[in-house]
Amino acid sequence: MSSMNIIDIEDNGSKVSKKKNKEKNLTVKPIRIQLEKRIKGLKDTLKVGLQSSEVSPLETQIAGHGSCDDGLDGMLQHHLGFVLKPIQPPPRGDREVDFYRKVSSSNHEDDISFRQMTPKFHGVENIVKEDGSKSQYLVLENLNFGFSKPCVMDIKIGKITYGHDASPSKIERESKSYPGTKIPFGFSVLGIISQSSNGYLRLTKAFGRSLDQTSLDQILENFIQCNEKYSQTLAKCFLVKLREIEQMFLKQKSYHVFASSILFAYDFASLKSIDWETENPVRVSLIDFAHIFPGDGTLDENYLFGLRSLIKIFENFIQK
Repeated sequence: MSSMNIIDIEDNGSKVSKKKNKEKNLTVKPIRIQLEKRIKGLKDTLKVGLQSSEVSPLETQIAGHGSCDDGLDGMLQHHLGFVLKPIQPPPRGDREVDFYRKVSSSNHEDDISFRQMTPKFHGVENIVKEDGSKSQYLVLENLNFGFSKPCVMDIKIGKITYGHDASPSKIERESKSYPGTKIPFGFSVLGIISQSSNGYLRLTKAFGRSLDQTSLDQILENFIQCNEKYSQTLAKCFLVKLREIEQMFLKQKSYHVFASSILFAYDFASLKSIDWETENPVRVSLIDFAHIFPGDGTLDENYLFGLRSLIKIFENFIQK
């Protein structure tokens, strides 16, 4: 399977036309049409605000605040297909909100590129809790929406994972975390959820902290090799997406991104029904922007170093 088959299918006018004609006779509406209806419902919902009873914990959250019984609020999900991420205290929360607002409306080339690589932003919303108190959340696209059995991997990029305003204690703490991969390879595996015919597997930060140069192959063994029949094709699909991100970071000089993750996702339940010659069914998105700073006209070499290490892992897996 070539990458051209994966990424060029929507540019083929005849195929797209045939696809639309087929949609008219389908009993189950295509996901594109479902999404259009969902956005309309989302706008109506947010006009009147949200109650805590309308949302539930995001089951596929594998990292971040609230994911490891740390006493903090975790991410929430809504049935219309969006997630709510708690806004962190200032200045981190303000930075992330400002970033999403800027890239969602800006016509600058770099902002457009980020908009295409990040979850769709639907604004900021208050959640009214049962005790009457309110908490503010970012309203974002649910990257696993429509998946019956989601498989998810969260990898933080960069050997430097603290911003310019980090305290000495923060710098020391971050520099010591994930010692086997962060400094030598520029990334940290925060968590993996995989599903296969053998069942459900959830790996947390402890797994990522145990990795070193001798065990890097365990990352994809746990995430995609568990679905052996499709593992090579999945790796090729993810590699297409990673190279698109690399091309973006080889051009954009507006931002330097610290402690941001790449979220990888696919649906185990759909693997048997995918047309692998024409579809790239995997989803890859940049998330977490509480530590984003101006690039001042320079490339983000810290991000590129980690991203290229990750690309190499996928390439090695494919070449086995």
